[in-house]
Amino acid sequence: MKIVFAGGGTGGHLMAGLSIAQEISYRFPDTRIIFFGTNKKSESGYIGKSGYEFKQIMACKLTSFIRLPLFLFASLVGTVHSLINLIRIRPDIIIGLGGYGSVFPVIAAYITGIPIVLIEQNVIPGRANLIMARWADIVLCHWESSKKLFKKGHVSVTGVPIRNDIIESEKVAGGNPFGLDLQKKTLLIMGGSQGAQAINEVMLQSIPGLLTLVPELQVIHLTGKHGYLEAKNAYSGMGTGYFVSEFCNDMGAAYGLSDLVISRSGANTISEITAVGIPAILIPYPYATDNHQYWNAYELSSAGGALIIKQEELKPGRVIKLISGLLLNDERLDNMKRVNKGLNKPFAAVRVVDKICQTLKEKKSKTNLFSVAHPV
Repeated sequence: MKIVFAGGGTGGHLMAGLSIAQEISYRFPDTRIIFFGTNKKSESGYIGKSGYEFKQIMACKLTSFIRLPLFLFASLVGTVHSLINLIRIRPDIIIGLGGYGSVFPVIAAYITGIPIVLIEQNVIPGRANLIMARWADIVLCHWESSKKLFKKGHVSVTGVPIRNDIIESEKVAGGNPFGLDLQKKTLLIMGGSQGAQAINEVMLQSIPGLLTLVPELQVIHLTGKHGYLEAKNAYSGMGTGYFVSEFCNDMGAAYGLSDLVISRSGANTISEITAVGIPAILIPYPYATDNHQYWNAYELSSAGGALIIKQEELKPGRVIKLISGLLLNDERLDNMKRVNKGLNKPFAAVRVVDKICQTLKEKKSKTNLFSVAHPV
């Protein structure tokens, strides 16, 4: 069996794809899996480390009328390039992961008659998936409230898989990879795969004030590509336990050690938060298409598992008040954990792969019926 995953533009799309690919590889070890992605170096590197094939496809996001000529050129080249690769590979099915990196391969798959499955992680579906749903055999989404927003296409709620290491890592009494005290309150700060300077800056201003209210506070601060040195220098003079890094190779351990996370609210992050049940303060990225990060955060907030701070309201005084109020209230933290755990969709990878197999079976059945009804 040969399966193509198409997506890219953000790390979250590829992470979901890798989780699905892991489940497929576990169940069908001989499957050849190929990822189509954009020209972002992080994508090819991330997929390469996972051991799967990667093919770069020209892709372009239409952000303004000025970019229309470039978008039209990229559309033509990207679709033709996708067609050539799909004809050479002859996959059994293509999995569209959302984002502008998935559009041209999915168009090419529709032209060539390859079965199409779309993955939608956000509460508010992305524009690419809303358009492509009319061509897809099935759309698999994470949130029940997303279903009614798809006007065309067959939609099923399966949950979106997360990486195995997120749910497999647990707090171990013998130690941890961060060198922190397992008994102290720990705050996890992160801004997504690219980091978030707005979060970094305000949190560095807030930590001294937090330490006066929560003296034994520890911090795991994942800065992203920018702001690492500034954060490292700042913590060295604060007199608290800390771990500062651009990124973390063991997010399961980071979640397991932490009592509270403050972060953006991308779809992948929300899935991880509910999988581990960690209480959260969410700062939606204000420039996300259709404000989808806010609506992701709203799902948790409305249920009682998270608090939301809009970026324009991100001030040290408010941050200190909210974080200390939660860390000093164990009963509320426990309630938030239960709420977020209740929003989790376990075995999502199994359900997604089951739907993929079902789609393949139905398509083959229709093909066989057509062959019988119209013998050559």
